[in-house]
Amino acid sequence: MKNVKAFISSFWASLIVFLCSAAPALAVGGIAEQDAETTASKLVAVLNEVVRPIGALVIFVAIAWTAFKLIATANKPQERAEVLAAIPYILGGGIALGAIMLIAGFIVGLMVKAGQ
Repeated sequence: MKNVKAFISSFWASLIVFLCSAAPALAVGGIAEQDAETTASKLVAVLNEVVRPIGALVIFVAIAWTAFKLIATANKPQERAEVLAAIPYILGGGIALGAIMLIAGFIVGLMVKAGQ
């Protein structure tokens, strides 16, 4: 009986959410047309707003973790050497992330030029 009540209440909640979210999609005006340059600039802006903070967070966490492990292994030369070996990988990841953003911007720019 408990499962039936949970199903009924979740069904109605899901139905209300669906109807509220479907109303804007069924708007009479339709979707406004955009040119390629506007769409590309919005795409690049969204990618920059999402990828940069995530990449910066990942790099920050990696450096902070490496620094913590470096401090924790102060008297252990073998483990300290393993921690120091991780630094080039962190730098390589940061360079790779920057290169991905550069290439993505280049490709989007090419697509805008091709669309004109």
